[in-house]
Amino acid sequence: MATEKAGRRLLAGPPAVRCLIETSMGWVAAVACGASLVRTTLPQRTAEEAASACEVEVYSEGPHPALMSLADDLRRYFDGQAVDLTSHPVDVDGEPPFRRRVLLAARRVPYGQVCTYGWLAGQVGAPGAQRAAGQAMRWNPLPLVIPCHRIVRADGKLGGFGGGTDMKRALLQLEGMRLAGGRGR
Repeated sequence: MATEKAGRRLLAGPPAVRCLIETSMGWVAAVACGASLVRTTLPQRTAEEAASACEVEVYSEGPHPALMSLADDLRRYFDGQAVDLTSHPVDVDGEPPFRRRVLLAARRVPYGQVCTYGWLAGQVGAPGAQRAAGQAMRWNPLPLVIPCHRIVRADGKLGGFGGGTDMKRALLQLEGMRLAGGRGR
């Protein structure tokens, strides 16, 4: 369960630990509570911007087994290696039920592939709820680990993305997707 404090989420449970990770595309912040990841950010220009984008009240910085493993994988990912980030446990229990189901379904979209918002809605038993699935992706607390960048519109266009369409395009190209005019392959 999460509560709000001055615009930052407070997480219930074990103390939240944050790690700032420098990658070839910028700085990523990641937060773990216990053994699970609870928050990641898209790459930011500076470590300070990544920390600010995290939007979670943290209690410590530094080494944490889950975060050290993620840091290694993210560096390899941004260096163009096919990395499976599903090995990292996530905790999305504080999310509303529909959003939680959509987030976990999106997590199953493999590296280098895309699916549509409609497909995603169908995976959670809500065919026709593609807009609601898109909104769930909009509030994804774990971008990259839950690969919302791999979800595209039915017409093949990229659709929205919290980091902007240039970032979405760059992530898909990093994964080997050939894009023409904003369309997935």
